[in-house]
Amino acid sequence: MKRGPIILIVAVLLGIVMFFGSQQMLKPCACADMTQMSVENGSLLPELEWLRASIHLTDSQFEKVRALHLAYQPKCADLCKRVHHSDQALMDATSHSHTVTTDLVKLMHERADLTLECQQAMLQHVYETAACMAPEQADKYLKTVLPHVLGTAHASH
Repeated sequence: MKRGPIILIVAVLLGIVMFFGSQQMLKPCACADMTQMSVENGSLLPELEWLRASIHLTDSQFEKVRALHLAYQPKCADLCKRVHHSDQALMDATSHSHTVTTDLVKLMHERADLTLECQQAMLQHVYETAACMAPEQADKYLKTVLPHVLGTAHASH
């Protein structure tokens, strides 16, 4: 299998795992009542409530993390939109050809570059978030999220 589809599969699986993982982690949490969760710009932020409880963030730390999270949302949405368009272009190209063409390879390289850009942006966001925490908190946070951001979560099991 080629590198591009593997990266795409890992990214999709990572998103699914993170979604269901955050849902699962909220169940035992006292903050699981949706009426108590932070809502801003029409977006529930349950992953931040989990983070607050799991890492034991102070109110000041939580406000910094929340601000970073909300500031990152537009960039993440833009990157997701670009990934979607790239995926569409790649699928369109493969539906019109039964061989690996130079145009198809070019689209695959563009998709791989976009995946790298997404991963770098997320990694930067994670490090900025960790910087809002005490060293012990940051270590726990990084140990939890870096395998998912780097796509290596499967290797730790």
